[in-house]
Amino acid sequence: MSAVLPAAVVLTAALTLGLLLLLRTRLLARRATASAYFAAAVAGAVLAGVWGGPLLSPSPSAAKPVAGGPLLGSLVLGARQVPVMVVPNRPGYNLVAVGAPDAWAGTGPDRLAKGERRPGSALTWVPVELSAGPGRVWVSAGGASAPLAVDTGRAGGGRATADVRGADGPECASAAAGAVVGGDAEPLAGCPADRLAEADAAALRETVGFLAGRGARSLGLAEDASPRGRAAAAEVRAAAARAGISVGKPDGSRQPLVVTAGWAGADTAVRDVEAGRTTAEGTYLAPWLFTAPLLSPSAGQLIPLRYAPNSPAAVEYLTALGSRLPGELPTAAGYEAWRVARGMAGPAPARLYATAVLYVPGSGGSGGHHHEESTSWLPSGMIVPVAGLGTT
Repeated sequence: MSAVLPAAVVLTAALTLGLLLLLRTRLLARRATASAYFAAAVAGAVLAGVWGGPLLSPSPSAAKPVAGGPLLGSLVLGARQVPVMVVPNRPGYNLVAVGAPDAWAGTGPDRLAKGERRPGSALTWVPVELSAGPGRVWVSAGGASAPLAVDTGRAGGGRATADVRGADGPECASAAAGAVVGGDAEPLAGCPADRLAEADAAALRETVGFLAGRGARSLGLAEDASPRGRAAAAEVRAAAARAGISVGKPDGSRQPLVVTAGWAGADTAVRDVEAGRTTAEGTYLAPWLFTAPLLSPSAGQLIPLRYAPNSPAAVEYLTALGSRLPGELPTAAGYEAWRVARGMAGPAPARLYATAVLYVPGSGGSGGHHHEESTSWLPSGMIVPVAGLGTT
């Protein structure tokens, strides 16, 4: 540990210098700023040691598979060990996530469907209909195929089953993975987008209060129609009304942008800012949008978090996830499910964090996928605390 920390600080210092030179030009060119204090906060991260990757390597914990519970496994396909996730692993509609870009999956070697990438995730996703009880899911990647044994349990029985159809399915699967890695492999009864957690509602109110304190008189709101999205948008509008701030759709106005949509809507919002289709004086993401693909585009992202990304607990989650499901990105939903499974204390007071990714000319920019040996919150990037948020 004593040798790792100094090395991390040196690495952080070197990246900070690069960020100060490269990000300033890039962010301004995209017409998206995280606000005037961003550069100073990034420089302060040299002393704070805030880095997107892990500094510790605790031993991971995991739960044994349960019939009808989310399944994390792996298959040898060609010369590769490929991680596979089946969620909810119940009779009916399931999502099969594979840690390979060219993956196919189905219920037989001659009944395979082609997978696709989904916003917010680095895995390949394939919808598969499964029958009740023991069976097999066939997965193909890299020119090789192999079966994964599954047991979806009995159909019916009065047990609620999470619905992973639609745009929020990958986030739900990420939460399931976090629970399993944390020691809870019980059947998945619901998804994060089914409801707005009070801690997240408070963080949104505090974010609006922060903007009011900085003199904002209007803001853009990127929302969606999920139960969580509708409740979150209502919280933002109510808090803005109390502060005398008008709320409209994202447009060309120079105003803060608050994003309360799920991963798919947020991906569109940040890429619109990066491309200049939307002008934003800082893109303020809801807490559940803390995942690398939504932080990587150059859109001046800021996000309220009730945990430090480099805290011992957060790093333990990173290590456990990387051990069980290599290639899966850590997410706010996964970390929260992992914390609950471990019986950890509730959220702490929120702080506002700014994020930035080191841009290397010729690397393809922020839109490419990251492929790292170790699991990290933001590969090649920094997550910097910039302000505390009041309690509302």
